[in-house]
Amino acid sequence: MKPVEIRDLLEMDFYGNLQARGKNVLFVKGHADQKNNDYTYDLMLCREGKIYQITDRKNVRSYVFEDKNTIWFVREENGQSQLYRMYLKGGEALCKATIDRSGVSILGFVDENCMALSYIQKAGDDHDLANDYEVLDESPWYENDKGFVSGQRIALATYDLESNTFQEIENSQLHIRGAVVHDHCIYYWGYADTGKKEKLHADEICVFNTKLQKTSCLVKTDLSIFNLQATENGLYLFAENGKPIGLNSNPSLYYLDFKYQSVDLKMDWQENLGNSVVGDCQIIAGNSVCMDKDCLYFTTTIVDHNNLFCWDENRLLQVLEWNGTIETFSIAKDTLYFIGARPDQLPQLYQYKNGEIIQLSNFNPFLKDCYVATTKPVFYTGSFNTQQCGWVLYPKDFDPQKTYPAILNIHGGPKMAYGRVFFHEMQVWASHGYFVFFCNPFGSDGQGNEYADIRGHYGYEDYQDLMAFTDAVLAEVKQIDPNRLGVTGGSYGGYMTNWIITHTSRFKAAASQRCISNWISLWGTSDIGPDFVRDQMQAGLEDIETLWKHSPLKYVDQAKTPTLFIHSDEDYRTPIEQGYQMLNGLIDQGVEAKMIVFHGENHELSRSGKPVHRMRRLEEITKWMDDHLKEKES
Repeated sequence: MKPVEIRDLLEMDFYGNLQARGKNVLFVKGHADQKNNDYTYDLMLCREGKIYQITDRKNVRSYVFEDKNTIWFVREENGQSQLYRMYLKGGEALCKATIDRSGVSILGFVDENCMALSYIQKAGDDHDLANDYEVLDESPWYENDKGFVSGQRIALATYDLESNTFQEIENSQLHIRGAVVHDHCIYYWGYADTGKKEKLHADEICVFNTKLQKTSCLVKTDLSIFNLQATENGLYLFAENGKPIGLNSNPSLYYLDFKYQSVDLKMDWQENLGNSVVGDCQIIAGNSVCMDKDCLYFTTTIVDHNNLFCWDENRLLQVLEWNGTIETFSIAKDTLYFIGARPDQLPQLYQYKNGEIIQLSNFNPFLKDCYVATTKPVFYTGSFNTQQCGWVLYPKDFDPQKTYPAILNIHGGPKMAYGRVFFHEMQVWASHGYFVFFCNPFGSDGQGNEYADIRGHYGYEDYQDLMAFTDAVLAEVKQIDPNRLGVTGGSYGGYMTNWIITHTSRFKAAASQRCISNWISLWGTSDIGPDFVRDQMQAGLEDIETLWKHSPLKYVDQAKTPTLFIHSDEDYRTPIEQGYQMLNGLIDQGVEAKMIVFHGENHELSRSGKPVHRMRRLEEITKWMDDHLKEKES
């Protein structure tokens, strides 16, 4: 079997954003374009079991069905958005309109001749040098993966197909966060636009009636809405108020009855909404909720996998228990279609009907000739005496008579989770001669609110869990050399990598990626800083001692582990100054350290960064581990 290589990233296709209508199943394919150091996106069609690529426009991601055989899609070029119409039974896609707006997405049809759109509305500045500076007058003034956003808002509009007219929907008081279309109406939600964007909002729900050309407020809530779905008689809301565990509270299900104009709790859901299993082979967004015949379908993460549920007439029904991930799904003619991954595999297209699951695709066939390490479970006792499971990948050409180095990989979040699906970077390390082990420590998603409530505990129970898991892995897998252990992680995983190297010397090499090192400075520099720090640390700048107590930088004089830092200069979630501080701290202590800075990248480098940068990142980490863990044999 061939090893999984870093450059296999260029061979992979990525899939998501699936919709089904009648016999037609559409979804988006992404592919790494090494020449342009970017990704291409085009539409794929599955009909009667056969899969075709139907566009070759390179940047098609937003589309909608007009009817079961006709679609519209949007393609952006030079700051303008072009609307195309295409018949699925044959014929070329025809450009029907060019809209002088960027960031246009198609929400849906409000009637047969009118579609609803969302777009990015930017604050005007007519100065000759407007592109040479930024005006910052609200918080946050930048957002990760979006850049400087001061003055930018989501705006709504309609486009009339008969008259070819684009009409903006006036809304000057609301900071819009999302919108859906149903029966001549556009329902949207957001919060009072004060210039301060907080993560927990008291959202209000409004409606624009296209027949009456009138906007009205339906209700003001004390909830922060995650997702909204419309029915004939009301609206379903997945929302939360932060009372269970603050910003990371899982949403509950509410219903707004049009007749009574009241928001009522339908289900106190203790699990999350959607897929929170992390990976590095999913670059296209998918949905976590959809409606079919007034039934509400949604996915959730249970420990390490995704299940599909249905809310039907005040009953919760489990539709599908799936042992991997469900990236995106849709229902047509009583058939469920979804793109998801089984354990140790990349995503495929599946059909589920009458209790039978049928795989419709054979995406990424090159993997069949590669060594793909199988996730082997290792059980351990975690925080609060909970029984937990982590996993180990065995190295290629494993010889039980030999010993091997191993890498502990820590996920971000912390309210995310590892699962058993194919993870490119970890398979590369396994093919490169490493054991790789990973788990879901205290604070992870998929095990309810209580397990995810890490507020005020960063660096304590989660650190103990990771060390307990490491002990369990070493006890079970005798072929791991305990003197050749490495550790890595990104975001929260970078924070924990920093914490580990300042609290133990058992790891002989570390790679800290897009890390947190100092909660005090993060408060004022991150795009989520004040809210996130105050919520997760249970303290703000009025309590510097608590913020400093949980900061790895405080303990940098105890670090001895050679450490590589990976950061991006446009990372506004964990800004690059966090990595700079830790790098300086190690160098000042005489500890071997190096930092790789990627220009033009953000917090998503390892997941959706430019292909060449993603490969260089993985090359640097692998070489660092090789230099420090493979040079000394037992």
